[in-house]
Amino acid sequence: MEYIIAVYRSRSVSIRAYNFLLGNGVTCALVSTPRSANVGCGLSVKFDKSVFPHVRQALASGETFVGFFVVRNTGYGTTVARI
Repeated sequence: MEYIIAVYRSRSVSIRAYNFLLGNGVTCALVSTPRSANVGCGLSVKFDKSVFPHVRQALASGETFVGFFVVRNTGYGTTVARI
């Protein structure tokens, strides 16, 4: 399984980004930031990679934004890589 997370340094900004995406019809979820990302406040916005171009434009200029990361769950564990 593969998905993308938007990581912020502030929990409140993560929640605002989540609500913003929901309000714009994007299916997303608030999730704990994977420990292997080693950045952020611990709360990220998860969404499908198919909507990444749309979400990138909408969120990239947000306050306390750290970056986008692709998360891959494999039989050997979870890998996280900055996009």
